[in-house]
Amino acid sequence: MRGKAIASAAVVAGLMLGWASGAAEAYEFTGTFPGGDCRKMAASIPPGQLWYGHFTGRRQSPWNIDFIEGRTADGCFRTKAECDNWLYQWRSAWQLNFWNDYCVKGWPPKARPAGPRTEVPFGQ
Repeated sequence: MRGKAIASAAVVAGLMLGWASGAAEAYEFTGTFPGGDCRKMAASIPPGQLWYGHFTGRRQSPWNIDFIEGRTADGCFRTKAECDNWLYQWRSAWQLNFWNDYCVKGWPPKARPAGPRTEVPFGQ
């Protein structure tokens, strides 16, 4: 009985996550990598068709557990899926406070309006 309840809950959770609305992109962590050089890509691809990605995040330093490192990276991509995969890789390696990451169509990107940021407290 308990096993059926757990299985039913898993199905409902899957439907809520979007399984019913179509195939979701699944990414595997392969490591961070630089984005494409936007200026070079815009020379051969119309800038309005590029996807621009920006990431800012933090992580606990591998050389000192009392130190938090920060990192910002950006780059251009041919498709939204490539940009989303790039963000996934950075989010996986720099897990803390990645509130300012995004993918937008077009390069250079339009200015983003200022707004409240959502932070996940360290250790949660």
